[in-house]
Amino acid sequence: AMQMHYTTNGRESVDESRIGVWFYPKGFVPEERMSGACACHFTPTWENIPPYDPDYEMTQSIVIDDDAYIFSFTPHMHFRGKRMRFYATFPDGSTEEMLNIANYNYNWQLAYTLEEPRFVPAGTRITAVGAFDNSEQNPMNPDPARSVPWGLQSWDEMFFGAVDWKYTDQTRFQK
Repeated sequence: AMQMHYTTNGRESVDESRIGVWFYPKGFVPEERMSGACACHFTPTWENIPPYDPDYEMTQSIVIDDDAYIFSFTPHMHFRGKRMRFYATFPDGSTEEMLNIANYNYNWQLAYTLEEPRFVPAGTRITAVGAFDNSEQNPMNPDPARSVPWGLQSWDEMFFGAVDWKYTDQTRFQK
């Protein structure tokens, strides 16, 4: 699925988005498949960000159910996004920071691809921890007096921590 959402800017605009689709040659069957999940808050788990709060934190986790290699992380928040980090809790209880975006910037919507895929054993929990700045000190904040709900528009907020991986045992996808 793909989704685009826009915020009005008070003037007529032209959407110059493009989509490129590449197909495998006829008869080609890929041998490996990527997987992923989102450590996200949506309604009904979303709790509104309180007015004037300079450091409102949210946390969400996913569990990778089989041995895998993590390839990338995609954080997404809106204007009040302040920071987001991802860490792994391994089945033995040890932890490792996987990605730390100390100064989140809404203008940089990036997928962070690891230089080398990181092996994680079955049962590894990936946790996204992020914070929002709903204060008057945040120059991006459209309304610090507002209790901020989840929403598609940038004046609302999102907490989206996507993780992409490849299972080591690809037979799970065979028919």
